[in-house]
Amino acid sequence: MRGYSWFQLMPIEQHLILQKSTQLPSDEWMPNSLCWTTVRVAEGYGYCFQAGVAREMKSGDAIIISPHAGVTLRASQLCELKLDFFLVMPQHLNSLITVAEWRQLEKVSHSPSPRIIHYAANEAFAQKFARLAALSQSESLSVRSALLQLWASSITSLLSASGGPMVGRNKLLARFRQLVGKMPEQEMATQSLTELAAQLHCSERHFSRLFREEFGVPLRKRQTELRLLRARQLLADNNAKISSVAYESGYRHLGLFNIMFKKRFGMSPKMWRQQNSSMPPTGKLKNVGSLSAPDSVTPNVVIGKSAGLPSSQGFSK
Repeated sequence: MRGYSWFQLMPIEQHLILQKSTQLPSDEWMPNSLCWTTVRVAEGYGYCFQAGVAREMKSGDAIIISPHAGVTLRASQLCELKLDFFLVMPQHLNSLITVAEWRQLEKVSHSPSPRIIHYAANEAFAQKFARLAALSQSESLSVRSALLQLWASSITSLLSASGGPMVGRNKLLARFRQLVGKMPEQEMATQSLTELAAQLHCSERHFSRLFREEFGVPLRKRQTELRLLRARQLLADNNAKISSVAYESGYRHLGLFNIMFKKRFGMSPKMWRQQNSSMPPTGKLKNVGSLSAPDSVTPNVVIGKSAGLPSSQGFSK
């Protein structure tokens, strides 16, 4: 019986990077629970488990897994399972996705019924994934852009239109939905409440109320979150001064930036950079649950049969 395998914490840079993983016979692989994960069986045979239900995964098959889906992939007892996969972190797409799209992705990610989209090897999605996985320059801009397009084109069907039809009684709400449906999150994060309200031709108080009613969070809280996520991305560049990072993130006072960053991520910007400038030493995984901190990125973990997950009895090939 195999125990836990060695692992390394996943750096932010693995967002939209094509990766590979090989599972020995009967071993299991759990995707990152905080990201959208797109996986393809490059070679071998296995099973996709969710909520006690197993589905066969043959060579060439692919799946898209939403965050918090509780999915486990298990290799057959008779052969290795080789996987191609990439992660999508919507929080790093705030200059591309609109405010409305962010909210729709949040709803899907926290749905009581997590989404998994399956594609057979002969379907167009799986075949395009196979062609991208075969390219030698897997980290090039063109490949990363193609991976994003592949994911986005598939999950579009999961994003329902925001709100119901307007019945003439609330044209302002209709204009609000139209505005946030076109506005990138990064643009919203950098604009003041006065500027946003002016675009809608309403009072600041009215705009704030509309935003909270539509998205369930105060405007200022969402803006702060976007600015701090942007700062964390910028801090990955060791050559960028922390004062410059603060300014680029929308903070004019370094002291306030340090306070807000530490409150959100539990450490100062300087300490965060020191801890994330290089990979930490590998170690044995003792407690999978302890790694699921809300402000950190959960690693992809390879585990053996001793993890207490659904038995593969009756599903081996």
